[in-house]
Amino acid sequence: MSVLVRLRRDENGSLGVEYAFAIPVLVTIMIGILQFGMVLHANGAMRHALGEGIRLAKVDWDATDTEITDATKAALVGIDPKGVKSVTYTKGTSGAATYGRVTMKYEMTPVIPFAPIPAIKLEETRQSWLPT
Repeated sequence: MSVLVRLRRDENGSLGVEYAFAIPVLVTIMIGILQFGMVLHANGAMRHALGEGIRLAKVDWDATDTEITDATKAALVGIDPKGVKSVTYTKGTSGAATYGRVTMKYEMTPVIPFAPIPAIKLEETRQSWLPT
């Protein structure tokens, strides 16, 4: 019996080879799911914080821009506050109505190891009509 025929019939070590092919794919999928969940969580936290900021603008008519942006930052829970690049509040008019708009820019570093991936940038805006 030739060596090639014996190697073709021998199944010792086949599990290790299959594992070596499957594990990188599984790890990549798991890291991708983790990263996607982190981005969704950060986006939800931003939406909540912006909602709190615009609520303050609606309830407290005398609130300054700084008070509104500080309240927005204070309501941002569950994510790294160092990732907040800017929070801005603008007040304007459209016709006879007054509106308030809070915008936040957030950056997060990816958790994907061994890959030079740029930061993930999120931007969210909330706008509401203000009572006059």
